[in-house]
Amino acid sequence: MDYEPVLDYIVDFWPKLIRHQSQDEQTKIGLPQPYIVPGNEEMFQEMYYWDSFFEALGVVGTEYEHLVIDMTEDMLYLFNRFGVIPNGSRYYFLSRSQPPFLNEMIWLSYDILVKKDQKQADEFLARAMQVSEREHETVWQGTQQPHKRLIYAGLSRYYDINVLDMLASCESGWDHSTRCDDRWLEHLPVDLNALLYRREKDYERVARMQGDSARAESWAARAAQRRDTLIDLMWDGGQGFFFDYDIAAKACNPTPSLAGFYPLWAKLATPEQAARIVREWLPRFEFTGGLVTSLDAKAGRQWAYPNGWAPLHWIVVEGLMNYGFNDHAQRIMRKWCDNCTAVFNQTGAMWEKYNVVQIGGKEEGGLYGSVRGFGWSNGVFMNFFRRLG
Repeated sequence: MDYEPVLDYIVDFWPKLIRHQSQDEQTKIGLPQPYIVPGNEEMFQEMYYWDSFFEALGVVGTEYEHLVIDMTEDMLYLFNRFGVIPNGSRYYFLSRSQPPFLNEMIWLSYDILVKKDQKQADEFLARAMQVSEREHETVWQGTQQPHKRLIYAGLSRYYDINVLDMLASCESGWDHSTRCDDRWLEHLPVDLNALLYRREKDYERVARMQGDSARAESWAARAAQRRDTLIDLMWDGGQGFFFDYDIAAKACNPTPSLAGFYPLWAKLATPEQAARIVREWLPRFEFTGGLVTSLDAKAGRQWAYPNGWAPLHWIVVEGLMNYGFNDHAQRIMRKWCDNCTAVFNQTGAMWEKYNVVQIGGKEEGGLYGSVRGFGWSNGVFMNFFRRLG
């Protein structure tokens, strides 16, 4: 399939998604550096936390590569100013955060800087990771308002200061899905805790780079404890998959979703667990147009069947490659790019989400409908295209 028209569209579309607003304006929070917004429509006209990483993937190696560092600096600014990196750069989003991909932004920025100046890159890494550690401890390990996330067995949940399940689901980024039976505050999400494990391994890595063995060992021990607890609570040996943990029921929630692949991305699954997931579960999620988000459908739930989403495809692909399943990863990348291209040929645009069961079929619009643009779809498409060669 010819990807060139899509690539041309994405390259031409980046300037339409770039904003720079340094001063607060009504509900918008001013940010010191330019940033990418998800869509070129009325919705999503602010910088979003986890969207930014997947958008950044698309501008690496382009004339807009500076935006990777710019958006990372904006995230550091937000935390230093508010004590949280909010869902998005609006005052009304300060009640919650989003999946904490700050470290992924830091590493992308570091890789760019290190090619120019090692000393500058090291100074940036030290400064940025200090902020990340503070976010980790105060937000994601918080035990009381406004960050009451660490609540059970040393693991964390998604939260919102208003203590509402629906808003906690918004912090997950999966607004809205069939996960957690709409009782998000009573669940330990597998994706979040895999993310936090990976962050703790990052802190260990940076401490070793800086020659601080004592601090490195401390973070290594914390990461190991999180990994052991996550596997103990969230790995269902009977079904051979990772699930969110229902605190009230003291059991895994039976709803399978692509969140169960995060332990592969975080490199915390055993080789045997990864092989079983790929053998028994990947075929259940995989369709003609890519990976369905969950296996069950429900009206109004866009993070569910038959929808596929760019960030989750990237997470799964990375996880597959971590364990040597490169052929599977290549196939998934190809399916996703083919789906995006087929829909582009029909509509002349990239979209926020896609029907992966029937290419070109109607996706579940959820509460927000279909939004064209679209930042993270553009970013992941570009990333996959480069890797497909």
